[in-house]
Parts: sequence; C-alpha cells; structure tokens
Amino acid sequence: MKTLPVNVWNPSGSDEGFLPNHSQNWWFDPAFPHAFELFDLDSFYEDNYFKTDHVNQAVAKVYVDSVLHYGGLFHKTPVTSVLEAGCGGGWFTKEFMDRKIDILALEGTKAGLAQTARKGIPPERLLKHDLRLPLDLNRRFQVAVCTEVAEHIECPFAGQLVKTLTNHADVVWFSFEPPGTNDPHYHHCNEQPFKFWLNLFKFYGYQAAEIPDELVQKLAGRGRYIFYNANVDLPAGLARADSTSSSVALGQPVSERKGRRLIRKLLPPIIRDWIYFIRKGKPRN
Repeated sequence: MKTLPVNVWNPSGSDEGFLPNHSQNWWFDPAFPHAFELFDLDSFYEDNYFKTDHVNQAVAKVYVDSVLHYGGLFHKTPVTSVLEAGCGGGWFTKEFMDRKIDILALEGTKAGLAQTARKGIPPERLLKHDLRLPLDLNRRFQVAVCTEVAEHIECPFAGQLVKTLTNHADVVWFSFEPPGTNDPHYHHCNEQPFKFWLNLFKFYGYQAAEIPDELVQKLAGRGRYIFYNANVDLPAGLARADSTSSSVALGQPVSERKGRRLIRKLLPPIIRDWIYFIRKGKPRN
C-alpha cells in the first residue's frame, strides 16, 4: 500500500503538525504540497503521540457506562459484545475489558497497538487493521464504537469506514470533529459536518439518534450521535437527529465556533494548549 510518510514531531517530541497558514480544507487545496495525499499512519502516530494518555479514566468510565446503557436500550438486553474501531492507546478498550465485555479492538498503528497491549489487553482482543481498507470479521457485535477517528481518515475512505461499522453492528456509537473545531493540523484531514456522516450512514440503511446535551458535556466531546439500523426501534428518551436539526447541523452554534477561533488566535500557544487539555482531557492532536 503506497502512502506518504510525514513526520510531524521534532526531535524533542513537540508537535509541529499545525498548519497556521491554511484553512480547514487544506487537504482539498491544490496549492498545498500534500493535498490529496494518503498518509502513512505510523509516521503520523508514533510513540510521541501516545506518550501521554489522551483520555482520563473518569471520562473513559462515563463513556463506557453510556455506550453500554444506550446499547442496552436499543437491544432491550445488556450489551455483551463491542467492536472498537480505532482504539488508539486502548483507554476505552481497558474499561470495556474491566466490565467483562467481549471486546475486539481495531488499530492501524504500531505505537497504538503497543500502548494498548501495555494496558494488559491480550493479543486475541486486538487486531491491527487500517480502517481505510475493507474488513469482514464474519460476525456481528451488539455495538460498534468509533470515537475521534473519523476526522483522521482521508475523505475518500469515509464511506469504507462507515461500511465497516455497519457491516458489524446494528448500533454504532460514532463521534467526529465538525469543521472549525480545531486549528488546521495534519492529523485532521477530514473534519466534516454532521450531514456528511448522516448521508453516508443513510446510504447503508442507518438513522441517527442524538445523545442528550448534558451527557455530551460529560463525555468531553466523545459522543453526540448513535447511528442505528433503520429496522431497530428508537428507544424512548432519545431524539431522532436529521440534517435540519438546529443543534446538530455543525455540532455547535456558529457564533460559539467563531468565538473559540478568535480566542485561539489571541492567546499564547502555551495557554491554548492548557485550555485544550482541560477541555478535552488530552494533548492537542
């Protein structure tokens, strides 16, 4: 598989992947040297990326609690099996394992798999797989989770990602970064609005439910939607989401996004990084 290695880390381990002179659509800009390139995962996400845990334990617990709760509502039975597409360093994987869930974690990077294994996840629970490629595990899970992964996958492979998820579960806990959420960075080549993902899931016969706002805050942005097979009933207490819903069109109000971008421009980088860490519970990526 031909991909482009790009090292965004300097020798001291600092992240130099930000693109301050480019827009959020840098990947589609013919004037940008690496526009339309398909990147090598291991050069992007090497050991420096995983040196600090990106998810604190409190958020991981709320996340797994929420996935199991809502997955149980859709299935009308407790969730016992989960497919995790893009496990990163294994923060959620470990929490699912601790709950005795039949978890299979997919990860495309050597560093991510190594970090996950160091958390005590056995090899039979891990599968090295680039989510840009097709996958058929010849089984279905009660829930598939894909969190803070979609924006890292080049746009041409977005449909393949959704197909992999829908091939393996009727209920998909899915998060993404909408445009304007972050400063332009090599890692985020595919920030798309809700409608983009909604239409892809609809193509495979799935609808979207919106997670309550108070839970979204507790999850630190690691979940806003559950996509589910149209043949599955929407549980009471969850609202159907569509592309015209004012609260879901871009993930947050336009005025709020503009205000946050202005603040980021005015504050020194060290202060921006500190605020990002407090808000998301992880280093900027």
